[in-house]
Amino acid sequence: MAYKGSIYDAGPTFESYGVPHGSADLAKAVPDTHKKFLCDLVWVHEEDNVLIDSPEGRTSCKLIAVHAGLEKSKGVEEQLKLLRARNTILPKVEQLSGRLDVWDMPKELSGKSTLVVSGHHGKIHIEGLRYIIDECGGLEQLPIAAVVFPSEMIVRDIDQIVAEC
Repeated sequence: MAYKGSIYDAGPTFESYGVPHGSADLAKAVPDTHKKFLCDLVWVHEEDNVLIDSPEGRTSCKLIAVHAGLEKSKGVEEQLKLLRARNTILPKVEQLSGRLDVWDMPKELSGKSTLVVSGHHGKIHIEGLRYIIDECGGLEQLPIAAVVFPSEMIVRDIDQIVAEC
C-alpha cells in the first residue's frame, strides 16, 4: 500500500528557509548552492579496503553506508543499483526509510567481509559487521554518534547535554 500524505516531518526544513510548511515558495527560498549540494548527495556510499580491528587482527572489508540499511530479503546488487540511480519518482525507498527489513544484515552478505553501516533507527546497535549508529534519532536533545574505523570507536557529541546538566 502506498503512503498517503507526508511520511516525513518537513516543517523544520521549510522554517529554516523562512517559509511556511507546504509553501511553494520553498523552491525560491533555497539558495542555488544548497540545491546543488542536495542534488549531488549520494544515496549510498561504497568503499573498498576499509580496515577494522577484529579478534583475528586487522581485517580489510568493503563498506556500504546507507541511511536506513539494506533489505535482508532482496539481492544486494539490485539494491545498490537502485540506490546509485537516485530515482526520486519512487514513492518509498526502503533503504532510506524502512525499519524492520533493513535492520539485519542481508542474508547474501553473511560470511562475507562487508560492513553495512547506517543510522535512521535511533539506536546504537552493532552485530557482526552490521553497524547501526544513530543515538539521537534526529532529536535535538540527544547526542549525535559516529563510528571510527579501524578501531570501531563510537564518538558521541555530548557537549550540549553536559552543559545542560
